[in-house]
Amino acid sequence: MDALEVGDVPAARAHLERADEARLSIGSLFHHGQVNMGWVLREEGDATNAGSMFERALRTARRNGDRSGMAYANLGLACLAGDQGDRHRAAVLHGSAQAFLDQTGEPWVQPEERYRQDNLERVRAGLDADEFQRAYATGKGLSTKEAVDLTFAR
Repeated sequence: MDALEVGDVPAARAHLERADEARLSIGSLFHHGQVNMGWVLREEGDATNAGSMFERALRTARRNGDRSGMAYANLGLACLAGDQGDRHRAAVLHGSAQAFLDQTGEPWVQPEERYRQDNLERVRAGLDADEFQRAYATGKGLSTKEAVDLTFAR
């Protein structure tokens, strides 16, 4: 995702489209391209398709038992909720994304760490401190099923 990190969204899209074609040709079920395309779509301002892509990634990662994939897909959905002004939902989803990543022992990587920090700042600014902490803690405390169910609840 070097192209996306430097802001070359068209190049990122082109690389991801080629990678997805290759993935489909070999029958791969990895979530990485779906998550990355979600970020590209978000950068392009296409929240609807970005959300669909993050949801697909979440389904794929859950099927594979990939907690890291679930974390990154939930992070994308958290950022979209924050972008759309649903700060409470965003805080809960950020909490669940962090809980999934905590289970792996891995840190957030770029550019997602930057997206996460920027979005969390906006979400925190739109909620009082107690409300943010309660919502975030709620997300961190969800079971896998509860977190996934919340993700698909509208």
